[in-house]
Amino acid sequence: MTCTTKHLKILIFLFIVLVTVKAAAQTNVSFPLRLSDNKRYLVDSNNKPFLIKEFSAWGLIQALSENDEAAFLDSLKQKGFNTVLTSVVSNAPSQMGGNPPYWLGVSPFNVKWDFSTPSETYFQHVDRFFSMAEQKGFFVMALPVYLGYRTDPSQGWWDEIKSSPNDTLKMRKYGEFIGKRYKNARNIMWVAGGDNNADGDMLAYEMNLIRGVKSFDTNHLWSGHFDMNLGVIWSTDHPVLAKMMDIDGLYVWNEAIIMERGPQYKTELAQYNKGKMIIQLDQSYEHDNPHYADNENHQWIRRKMYDGLLDGCKGTSFSSGEIDNYNYSFKNWKPLMSTTGMKQVSYCFSLFDSRAWEKLVPDQTNDVILSGRGMFGELDYVCAAKASDNSSYIMYIPKGNRTIYLNMQQMTGKPMRMHWFNPRTGTSLRIGVAETRPKFGVTPPSEEDWVLVFDDHELKLPTPGSK
Repeated sequence: MTCTTKHLKILIFLFIVLVTVKAAAQTNVSFPLRLSDNKRYLVDSNNKPFLIKEFSAWGLIQALSENDEAAFLDSLKQKGFNTVLTSVVSNAPSQMGGNPPYWLGVSPFNVKWDFSTPSETYFQHVDRFFSMAEQKGFFVMALPVYLGYRTDPSQGWWDEIKSSPNDTLKMRKYGEFIGKRYKNARNIMWVAGGDNNADGDMLAYEMNLIRGVKSFDTNHLWSGHFDMNLGVIWSTDHPVLAKMMDIDGLYVWNEAIIMERGPQYKTELAQYNKGKMIIQLDQSYEHDNPHYADNENHQWIRRKMYDGLLDGCKGTSFSSGEIDNYNYSFKNWKPLMSTTGMKQVSYCFSLFDSRAWEKLVPDQTNDVILSGRGMFGELDYVCAAKASDNSSYIMYIPKGNRTIYLNMQQMTGKPMRMHWFNPRTGTSLRIGVAETRPKFGVTPPSEEDWVLVFDDHELKLPTPGSK
């Protein structure tokens, strides 16, 4: 064998090893997922906790070519996302890119608006998307069909579902088709609704769909995305479908609409106390129209995300955007991978990934934070959580114009190393070690929002936010 041939074989071998290692690094999660023993969060097949870091991408399956889908997921992966929320079939021409409901000119149904006639070509594409997402380590929160706003026929499928080519029995057949086809998919869960409670004459269609899926597929978890404008902000708020919800998802894109149940952290704590796994299912569409503070003010985006993860939510969500360019439209998605919101959400993911987030329990007492916390029910209230093994205690401070006094004896009873974590830049500043004093004061470095991280000094945990 010549030297050149030997070198070539070595290079080929090294290339194969590199590709294998890269593929393993891409997945780093062993599907399928299931609820943890305490029903509070998800774990993979190796019992590794899985924090849902979801990007709302409604038209992803329909709007992009498969090469673009792969590039999109790769971009999300780089920012720390591991989950996408999307619809198996999309039909919102005023919002989605491409030509919905068609994927590259292929209709999801062989007969227009007849849900009992699924197109094999279209659903082979769906098959490939689910498989590709699994290979890249993505969990898919999939709606079998996005119903859309009850008052806007241009959004979603509710009016097409009720048109003459379709009926409730055909919806049952579509559900059976979906359940049978994807019962063994390893990386998906199902989401009911879609900005719609499916009430009134729509209920029979949605119930038949869900029952059809469940008749073949008993493997997958369910959540629900309903009509917050009618007060159904949690999946389990639904008067009929609540009992079918395995994961309780919060859908609020306008915090003011919660009324007396808000601000958002207030309803999250109340829901956490009911004992079911809770997540922020679909929130914070950066620069979305109408331009409420929830989506226009990056501090509000940060506040809701950090508060949620400290209030018992074991999953959060985001969708990036620019003025007149939103990521759910997929008309020009590449610039939206590096917006201010994307960067700051990535910092949040890094912080919680660097700590035992699955052990965090909301601190709903006044035993640790003695003063400076703010009034419960106001936007500047300090949300906090303590790890069940006393390894960490984390606080999100919405406004830094205060001194906060803490009882370190009640925190963990151990000396705690302290860091300021800047949610705007992702950087950490080590303060020192707090001894077990009954009263200890801290003042944030500036009047902006900050995260204060306490860690058991003996554990020598990595710097908050580091890999």
